[in-house]
Amino acid sequence: MTVRRTQEERSAETRGRLLDATIESLQEVGYAGTTTRRVAELAGVSQGAQTHHFPYRVDLVCAAIEHLAGRRVDALRDSMQGLSGSVAKRTGTLLDLLWADFSGPVFTVFVKLWVAAADDPELYARLVPVERGMARSVSGFTADLAAEIPQLLRSEERLVVVLDTMRGLALSKSFEPRERPGRDPWPAARAVLLEMLLPPEARQCSH
Repeated sequence: MTVRRTQEERSAETRGRLLDATIESLQEVGYAGTTTRRVAELAGVSQGAQTHHFPYRVDLVCAAIEHLAGRRVDALRDSMQGLSGSVAKRTGTLLDLLWADFSGPVFTVFVKLWVAAADDPELYARLVPVERGMARSVSGFTADLAAEIPQLLRSEERLVVVLDTMRGLALSKSFEPRERPGRDPWPAARAVLLEMLLPPEARQCSH
């Protein structure tokens, strides 16, 4: 038996396809190349349907980024649940999970948008609350996890150092011009961060 979908369900599907297509376009061609026409074509919907859901490009892009930020936070939260083992092992796993997020394509999309926002006041104004909300979420559940590992993050400033270090490494890894791939910067940075976060007696079995 064929189940007929409601108008609300069809609308939600169209909206989801547009958001996914926007993210795909941002990854491929950045903000400048992500036109509403291109997104509609990638999503397989009419220009009219796209305009109905998102009248302006900035509406479309910012809705996609909110959607992407939510997925990014949810994925991190799910990955961090149930960490087990020694303090050092859990700390190392936590750092690896955060680095996997920062070094992935999602972070690159955010960077491209912030670069575009430098010359686009409306885009900048729309991105600020999304970025701040995501930062609060990541800091919040990371701090909650850290509270379960007493030796881990002994101050909020250390968490800031961890996140800023990863952000800088990710920027360098993604955007520095190189003729060939350089050495992976993460192992050395990971060792330094562990040294900062853990007392000497706990720096074992972190892999």
